[in-house]
Amino acid sequence: MKTQLSHFCLHVKDMAKAVEFYNKTMGFGIEYQDDKWSELKLNDKISLALKCVADPLPGIGFSVDNCEEATRKLEEKGVKINTRCVKKESSQIILTQFEDPDGNVLWMSEKIK
Repeated sequence: MKTQLSHFCLHVKDMAKAVEFYNKTMGFGIEYQDDKWSELKLNDKISLALKCVADPLPGIGFSVDNCEEATRKLEEKGVKINTRCVKKESSQIILTQFEDPDGNVLWMSEKIK
């Protein structure tokens, strides 16, 4: 399974304030924004994802060529899958969310072609 770092995720309590800070204060361009999920471009390969939640925790995202295949390989290795290959029409990705051995949230996404 080939993966490439694509996102860092921060959980935030107030999406509007977080987007304003990272866009206007830090200078990151907005790729996508709604009340629950936003993405800002850090550079040409890595984005900062913001997810609105009650109890914020960080996360890391990876891009993959085939989400179904990559998820199956993780499952075969006993990885805990939280969300399996959900199609996110609004951001044009297929997303799997999973955990490392310490419960840190990670995800991988495939761009919808």
